Amino acid sequence: MDLSTAHQLTAEGKVAEATDYLRRAASTGDGNALAALAKHLLLHRPDLAREGIGAAGAAAKAGNGEAAHLLAVFIAAGVGFKADWQVALNALLHSVELGWAPAQRELQLLSGDNSTDWRQLRARVDIPAWLRSPPARPLLAAPRIFTIANFASPAVCDWLIALSRPHMKPAMTYDPAGGGSHYEASRTNSACHIVLPHSDLVVAFIRSRMANGTGLSLRWFEITTFLHYLPGQTFAPHHDYLDDSFPGYVGEVAHHGQRILTFLMYLNDDFEGGETEFPLAGIRHKGRKGDALFFWNVHSDGRLDHQSLHAGLPPTHGEKWLLSQWVRNKPV
Repeated sequence: MDLSTAHQLTAEGKVAEATDYLRRAASTGDGNALAALAKHLLLHRPDLAREGIGAAGAAAKAGNGEAAHLLAVFIAAGVGFKADWQVALNALLHSVELGWAPAQRELQLLSGDNSTDWRQLRARVDIPAWLRSPPARPLLAAPRIFTIANFASPAVCDWLIALSRPHMKPAMTYDPAGGGSHYEASRTNSACHIVLPHSDLVVAFIRSRMANGTGLSLRWFEITTFLHYLPGQTFAPHHDYLDDSFPGYVGEVAHHGQRILTFLMYLNDDFEGGETEFPLAGIRHKGRKGDALFFWNVHSDGRLDHQSLHAGLPPTHGEKWLLSQWVRNKPV
């Protein structure tokens, strides 16, 4: 079977037909077909995630390196498996030894070594160092804003830009009236949500480092978002909390909790302008590459903090890249 047919069906919105097509292809036991089925289900049929993970396991046993990497990502995230860094890294090593080049480069980054002695690189991955966050330092008391210098290395920043770049789309905002998302003239930058099938262990480690840096549960983290601004692109002043006095937010807050904290990591600094502005507090901040900034969207007693109004100012020269992580007050 030609697996590109399934991609075409999916692009046309015929997800069920694509699923059936891939199931027939995978029934032969072909590793590539099983991997394609796994990725399709995990991306487009989250209701069939268990089947997708099973297909990934079968594909990895059949020798597909990308499927072995999918398993590593899901193990690290604790989705469908018990979260276990050692097991996740072993799955990554399996992907590497099956010859999947992206996993090989990933293991080199995680180990800090560009050699190809894969088992030695696996042994060199320093899990505690990857999980450890530098100390947070207060920048402002109202709203509560903190900075973390050298939160991630330049190499990690470059890696995350490369990972997110292919998935960038025009950014959307929540619709306070009807719920869901929509486009607004006040937001002109690009964004992408790195869902697990597009993610990797570098993102998983950084998410855990953010949890340790803020003292908040990883279970409360939304999907990690990446932001890209070209010269002149902006995100006008806005709040990240969800004001449930608007009907579109009532169900969201009731089911998934309030968005209590925003964490920003600066992935580059070779641009002019582009500061993060808090207009009511009268400050602008521009971190260096690898620095982080996080701020609370609520007061310590849980009330919405209107002082947390902020904006992504437009770069006047060069491109701006950020990692953005929203954190709720209950499991997402």
